[in-house]
Amino acid sequence: MLFATTILSAVAAGFVAQLVDGSLGMGFGTITMTFLLGLGIAPAVASASVNVATIATGAVSAVSHHRLQNVHWPTTLKLGIPGAVGGFAGAWALASLTRLDAATPVTSAILIALGVVIVWRFMKGSGAGHGPIRSGFAIPTGLVGGFLAAVGGGGWGPVTMPITLTTSRLEPHRVVGSVSTAQVFASAAAVLGFWMAVPETLTVLWPVVIGMAVGGMAAAPLAAWLTRKIPTAKLGSTIGMLVVALNLRTLLGNFSVPWPVVTALYLALAAAWALVLVAPKRKAAAEPVEAEA
Repeated sequence: MLFATTILSAVAAGFVAQLVDGSLGMGFGTITMTFLLGLGIAPAVASASVNVATIATGAVSAVSHHRLQNVHWPTTLKLGIPGAVGGFAGAWALASLTRLDAATPVTSAILIALGVVIVWRFMKGSGAGHGPIRSGFAIPTGLVGGFLAAVGGGGWGPVTMPITLTTSRLEPHRVVGSVSTAQVFASAAAVLGFWMAVPETLTVLWPVVIGMAVGGMAAAPLAAWLTRKIPTAKLGSTIGMLVVALNLRTLLGNFSVPWPVVTALYLALAAAWALVLVAPKRKAAAEPVEAEA
């Protein structure tokens, strides 16, 4: 009974995680990694398991986003190939058990600032579609995102989404599709790195992985469809708020912050998000320009 409950919980976790990730570009690794660590699973095993599940869910998500024209392939490749290099390196780093968390507070603070910038831009109606598409930041972004995804199991979206959304000038639904598709490269390389680094001791929790993958694959087409249906300003603002929420959780985890303060911060964030969703759009966004810089 306990085994069956765990598998059903894994399916539910995978479905919810992919519904969030496939529609907003981040959340699968964070949600599923939290689920696995809550079961008492070692970080390296949990991260490897999450990345294996991500390959399956990411493949279905990539096909769904491509069919809905959510993918900008030049950006996807410039994110995905360096992401694979970073994912492989991150797997070896995690397997070596070196101290990798020293820069976490700084990284989280930077990403929170980016999330605030994203929300502000989309509230002003100038979030995307202004000027030629740029992908100059994609290569270093993919490299860092892939590394953190392997190390933490959930670093890809929270890193690549805000940076790509801020710098590329792509519409939010195309950033989501491009980032989600590129993640398959990073996850596959991370799994390869784990298996090469610790082939004797690393085990993947296949029943739980299959459960998360099944739930995620079921949610992937719906999530890709939702990305196209959510208005651009609301989608961009929601992504920005999610960036802030996820990284605020990481940042606060590095300090002994009393739970009433944490609760108050998240209630304030939820209230701000609600205000953003109901706020009138200040001006119409320009038509997207497809030319490459």
